Amino acid sequence: MKVSYSFAKNRASSHCITWVYRKKRHRKFFRSRIDAVRFQNEKERELGVPNANEIENEVIFLALTEIKDRLDSMESRLDRMENSFLKQESHLNDMRKPPAPKILKVSEAAKVLRVSSRKLYYLLAKGVFKRYKLPHTRTTFIKLDEVEKALGTEDISELLAGN
Repeated sequence: MKVSYSFAKNRASSHCITWVYRKKRHRKFFRSRIDAVRFQNEKERELGVPNANEIENEVIFLALTEIKDRLDSMESRLDRMENSFLKQESHLNDMRKPPAPKILKVSEAAKVLRVSSRKLYYLLAKGVFKRYKLPHTRTTFIKLDEVEKALGTEDISELLAGN
């Protein structure tokens, strides 16, 4: 049995095992050299090929598999650390942004306060409520906390949902 490298194009790997069994040549390709040599040892055991270096190869494979397992665990830990770092970074970015003000359209505020929009515009003109405008729209808004203060309640989400 022979382990060789194949640098042919369009191959899944660069490691190739070739063996002859019952006058027929077999070939198998592997992604890594370790997988190729592991397969070679399994095939040699299966076919009953005597090997003087078998014990030495097994010791090497045990060491290599242990190293591979440790590297895999380190890689998974690094992935978890990277994911947690990205989450923490996104949380920090969220904390840096100022919270968006909670606002209501005049029509929504009028429904909650149970007055007409016209009356609410009158109250805005008198200074009872403060006008809140967004730069990209001409709609007039009122801050939610002012409406809550006028109603004397902490949460008006039920009133908004009920309309």
